[in-house]
Amino acid sequence: MFAEVSRLIYRLVGQFHAGAARRPIRSGGVIAYQSSGEFLRFHPHWHAIFLEGGFDLDARFLHIPFGNLEKMAQAFRQRVLALFLDLGLIDRDRAEGLLCWRRSGFSVDGSVELYATNPAAMERLAQYMARPPISLSKVTLEEQGANVLFHTKYNPYFRQSLKLFAVTDFIAELTQHLPPKGVHYIRRYGLYSSRTRSTWKRCPHLLRLSPLSKEPPESKDQPTRAESIEYGRASSTWARLIAKIYGVNPLICPHCGNSMRVLAVITDPSQVQRILRHLIKIGRAPPGLICAPLH
Repeated sequence: MFAEVSRLIYRLVGQFHAGAARRPIRSGGVIAYQSSGEFLRFHPHWHAIFLEGGFDLDARFLHIPFGNLEKMAQAFRQRVLALFLDLGLIDRDRAEGLLCWRRSGFSVDGSVELYATNPAAMERLAQYMARPPISLSKVTLEEQGANVLFHTKYNPYFRQSLKLFAVTDFIAELTQHLPPKGVHYIRRYGLYSSRTRSTWKRCPHLLRLSPLSKEPPESKDQPTRAESIEYGRASSTWARLIAKIYGVNPLICPHCGNSMRVLAVITDPSQVQRILRHLIKIGRAPPGLICAPLH
């Protein structure tokens, strides 16, 4: 499943790039799946390194800033739920219920920015993405050898900074995060894929900006052709993606399949009850509605 979600993430960002640039874009990304949280709790999440933009068909690099992370998280949630629905992991009622949650459980963080002039930062981030489930500096085996003490910073979820495991429990918790033999949790896409990287030498505009280049990025003989997309245009692209990829359409009746339309937004509970009871009275109650009788 992690592989399907990884591909979903890359395609989603690719659609964002193409939508913001309004033209086909060649970009690249490295996506790493992590299943463990603090104290070896099962906490599936993904880390990714993406180009902030990409190359168009004229070999021009387009800088497309990531913005509106809230909309990005909404698009990600809807695409994941649509994937689970297609795979039969959840039914439509469950998907619609999850879309109504006030706290969706999905979030996107884009606070880390890397620059080509800071290879040390790139290496640190890559090491963080590829880290194992635990750090040996956080665990201590008791002298008797029966327990393992896991110590870390204060965790608001567990409301503690220490947790004691029996050795057998610790091993069981740890092994659930180890990938099966031959399975790789780190995937490379687009310009960073192994197949594409082998063609860099045949593409001067890629080679000039890659680590394989022997000349500085700002070469006077071969100036970098670049263009920047406005932040507002890039930010609004996520809203269009949400409308385009909505996995469960709230304006389609799940019972009869007919289209629905928004007539009004009513938030007063007493008025809502009056409308629903009137629909029951005239025999047009919404499907599945159980309402208290009129008094």
